[in-house]
Amino acid sequence: MLRLRKSLVGLPALCALLVLPGGVAGSPTLSRLHVPRDLKVVSYFRAEAGWTEMWTDWRPDRIDEDLARASSLHANTVRVIVQTDLFGFPHPSQKYTSRLAEFISLAASHGLHVQLTIFDWWYRWENIAGSKTWARELLTPYVGDPRIAFVELRNEILPNEATMPWVRVMVPFVQSLLGDTPVTLSVTGPDPLRILARGLGWVQPDFWDIHDFNGDGGGTYSLIRQAQLVAGATPLWIGEAGYPTTTVISGCGGVPLTPSAQEAAQTHFFSVVSWAAKDAGLPPVGVWVLDDMVPAAVPDRPVTAENPELHFGLFRLDKSAKPAAETVRTVFSGGAPVSFNEGFEQAVMSETGAAVPAEWSMTGKAEFAEDTTVAAEGAASVRVTLRRVDKDASVSIIPPKAGVDKGTRIAVRALARRATAEGSVFLVVEWLNGARRVVRRIASVPLQGAPGSWAELRVATRAPRRAAYARVDLVVRGTTSPVWFDRVSFSRGG
Repeated sequence: MLRLRKSLVGLPALCALLVLPGGVAGSPTLSRLHVPRDLKVVSYFRAEAGWTEMWTDWRPDRIDEDLARASSLHANTVRVIVQTDLFGFPHPSQKYTSRLAEFISLAASHGLHVQLTIFDWWYRWENIAGSKTWARELLTPYVGDPRIAFVELRNEILPNEATMPWVRVMVPFVQSLLGDTPVTLSVTGPDPLRILARGLGWVQPDFWDIHDFNGDGGGTYSLIRQAQLVAGATPLWIGEAGYPTTTVISGCGGVPLTPSAQEAAQTHFFSVVSWAAKDAGLPPVGVWVLDDMVPAAVPDRPVTAENPELHFGLFRLDKSAKPAAETVRTVFSGGAPVSFNEGFEQAVMSETGAAVPAEWSMTGKAEFAEDTTVAAEGAASVRVTLRRVDKDASVSIIPPKAGVDKGTRIAVRALARRATAEGSVFLVVEWLNGARRVVRRIASVPLQGAPGSWAELRVATRAPRRAAYARVDLVVRGTTSPVWFDRVSFSRGG
């Protein structure tokens, strides 16, 4: 996925008057986290000043306000990214190291540790001596400082002939320098992780950090399982995951390109990836990013306000929370939402202004609507009306628990009702692989109930080889009369 960026359980703080390295009197004492097990991380840039701009346009008052919102999510760590050349290479300047120290103290005042990402926007891999000097001078003030949760040596490093010799030297060097503070590298998926892990041999980071931007979240569980096989005994964490609430492109096909629909899809994304991480035994995924950003926040290229990369925030530009913020708060509090809009009770606006079901994808030549006049249970259903009798249409969703291993059993049920006896109405479970391609489809018996009455559709199936996750489709074919669906249930077994 193209990214604008070139890089891109501790207890609550106990109030005490203490001066930690780089700290200030009155900063709370933070207990050292067990990393990565305890991590609850939100990445951060100021909405109006990202990357290098945050450090050159230094506004600690605004940072302080933003970190209060990060803390309100029950996060325990905030990620901050340091650009090597801006800070000064190979000798960091006092101007910027003092700003970093102030940031760390501000974070601690809100009970937040810091994930410190270094060597950002930097590519002089042959300069190992300079790299050691820069890392030593930047990090020495924080040796033994529990406010630093861990150091990320390089964001999304690409393993190749140029980078590998640098990594082989710098990982153990920084580990030796920091002692008990963990050191990691982040990668974009299992394949670069495999190259790095094999290429490093006995030199390994304290844990691996994988970034995951797979759109609808369906492939996250499979990605984790693959990465765990590669990582072996080395712990693993999803350090970045996010969904853009843009109205120009959707991370989940078939979801309307409207603010309310895309914000609901972002909420669903965090439910899906959070369940995947928890079921696989990982800590909560790291959130990219706290706030939406304005175009001027991007310092190295011109972008427009519609650019999807500006819309990953849990908070809008006016600092109001998107619905996903509450989902992240629940996850950071120890939960992993498994429910979805099963009864079509939550509605969002489509491009035409109609109320349609939140979280569900809608495909085909049809009119889709949340119908509050017809319901098997609750207060609403979804109504699907084909425009042409020779076409079909569907509403689809990836439930949070849809990630599977080979042989995992699932059972899906849905209630359906049709206005006339013509056409076919059925439930389909699609099995998809990690590349989001369908490997198998299992369909229910077509709807048998009399027109005007509710009847149940059901599918029970087992994950085939190569399946990564399941998608539920409610399908209408061969009729222009209205069809309604309600009360969808999804269960997952061993």
